[in-house]
Amino acid sequence: MITRRELFKLGAIAGASLALPARWLARPPAAAAFSQSGMLQKFIQPLRGVGGTGIPVAAPDTTNPGWWQPGVTHYTIDVGQYEDQLHPDLANPTRLWGFGQNNNFKHLGGIIAVKRGTPVQITFRNNLPPDHILPVDDSIMGVMGNQNNRVNVHLHGGYVPWISDGSPHGWWDPNGHKGESFVNNQVLRPGQTIPDNEAEYYYPNNQSSRLLWYHDHTFGTTRINAYAGLATGYVIYDDYELSLEAGHHLPGPLDPRTVYLIFQDKVFVDTNTATLDPTWSTVMPDSRVGDMWYAHLYESELEPDHPPVPSISAVPEFFGDTILVNGTVYPYLEVEQRQYRLRLLNACNSRFLNPRLVYAQGSTHPESTEPENSIGPAFIQIGTEGGFLPHPVVINGVSQQLLLAPAERADLIVDFRNIPDGSILILYNDAPSPYPHGDPACDFNPNNPMALSTPGFGPNTRTLLQIRVKSRVGAADSSITLPSTFTPSDPFLLTQSPGVPTPIPAGVTLRRLTLNEGFDEYGRLIQFLGTDQAVNPGVFGRAYMDPPTEVIQEGATEVWEILNLSGDVHPIHFHLVNVHVLSRQAIDDVNYTGGEPVYIGPETAPDTNELGWKETVRMNPGEATRVLMKFDLPAVPFTVPLSPHTGGHEYVWHCHILEHEEHDMMRPLVVLPNTRIYMPIING
Repeated sequence: MITRRELFKLGAIAGASLALPARWLARPPAAAAFSQSGMLQKFIQPLRGVGGTGIPVAAPDTTNPGWWQPGVTHYTIDVGQYEDQLHPDLANPTRLWGFGQNNNFKHLGGIIAVKRGTPVQITFRNNLPPDHILPVDDSIMGVMGNQNNRVNVHLHGGYVPWISDGSPHGWWDPNGHKGESFVNNQVLRPGQTIPDNEAEYYYPNNQSSRLLWYHDHTFGTTRINAYAGLATGYVIYDDYELSLEAGHHLPGPLDPRTVYLIFQDKVFVDTNTATLDPTWSTVMPDSRVGDMWYAHLYESELEPDHPPVPSISAVPEFFGDTILVNGTVYPYLEVEQRQYRLRLLNACNSRFLNPRLVYAQGSTHPESTEPENSIGPAFIQIGTEGGFLPHPVVINGVSQQLLLAPAERADLIVDFRNIPDGSILILYNDAPSPYPHGDPACDFNPNNPMALSTPGFGPNTRTLLQIRVKSRVGAADSSITLPSTFTPSDPFLLTQSPGVPTPIPAGVTLRRLTLNEGFDEYGRLIQFLGTDQAVNPGVFGRAYMDPPTEVIQEGATEVWEILNLSGDVHPIHFHLVNVHVLSRQAIDDVNYTGGEPVYIGPETAPDTNELGWKETVRMNPGEATRVLMKFDLPAVPFTVPLSPHTGGHEYVWHCHILEHEEHDMMRPLVVLPNTRIYMPIING
């Protein structure tokens, strides 16, 4: 049988450089069979907070067995299957995979908060059962037969040694099977007899204040493992943030006025699932009402003369119909007439979010569940996933939007002091899905006749959160007085002017890369990263397993000009490095033949809330996006071996639409060391 790689090399994957309209109009629905969550009542559950009876905060270990790395705070965290009642109207608790300690599992549990410079070492114990709780497509890259309980943890946004980065080949399972690049235990627990299900990770935490998250990154099952629940938050704070608390009254990372909002979209198995998706009971015979449903059938072949599409198939994107915030289905949040800090993370597989605050209809009644056109208080954005912005940015939801692609974060200040007592606000989202063009079938709200949505109930993907404002109790807080300029502890590589494209710095190497789509050996839509050099005429994409092309010397500074030749906005995530977005520029993607593109428009500036550090960047169709980065390796108190897979320090860059990443929009990012001593290692 011809492999995908062989097909690709032969040029049999066509269409990677078709015109945008043709590509988009040819896109099929994600799946032929579908399900829909039942009518779950909105806003009858309080938002789960961090700690207490809400989302568990991981507790560090207290007894050092003698093999911990120097100076670490050590955690032991289990990876397991459990049940959680996510909504009272669900007939059964939902079966999930997730992180927990001492049999204390709750959706999105295991949050860690740490000060800069305090390294963390974690023993993850894989206790997952053999059978996955979601359908597994064994035709895509990285899936290993029935070995579906492999895990691999990635600290998203972490500046970590490659052995702890969750590289695709660094997986392990409960029975001692390990990926080619799994060298964690040999390096971090040398000479120890280690249980088969344990893996050691080391995070230096030498980064400025920011919200990170850790999630599964297993080769071939990342999209379903993260969807199943293997994701949670991780917070780094530093002296600079503490100075803003002391001098400007910014709520700190664990202040009661700091609210974390982690968004996911899901579909729940309902009594109607058997009718809407008659294959589900065959694919998942043990599934119950209340469990999660995931798309698993491809509509049809996009091109003739291909083998039949697998009976369980990857799909181009996945869009749920029910919004969870902090693991709570349609929650409400009570706030007093105070200033609050909201820290947002889009943890959806494929769905973009465009949140803003609006008043609810009949906005003084708790049963007010639907939005009206009245705009609520603005956001003042102070940070992104890379930490503090250079300057605070006002996001009013009209002239300036807060658009969050999957994996993007936002750090916001919201002032409720002058909002009348009893007011009801809705955190409202109107980003189209798939982004940017949208499909009504993916937009769940009562105004969409395709959605079967009723006011006050789900399915609904527009009303993210209800906020109930009540009178302040007790003394007023000191007003937050933000500085006009932030100076985070990770200095920016350059100074940027809002609204002005940033030129490529003199003497910096330019690397030109491409985002592509085509068809796999079954005729399914597939996405690729590539260079500006064609593999075959008009075909620029490369599969993950093709030889690395992004091989960089430690300490190098580069500008990557990434040409989007596909029909989607792709949120491109860079492991190891943070980047500066310099500019964007329209190109003639239809007639692109390689090398420097034909630019058909002027350079445009990044959005004002994209300045400073970023590690997930939106790349628009038909545009070149330029980003600046420096490839330094983190300092750690042990010898870091070279990867047995790449011969360097093994990282990756990829699209964070998880269905794209896995099929097959990910490439190696290999950093070659300079003068420090590194050792090759052979798995034994």
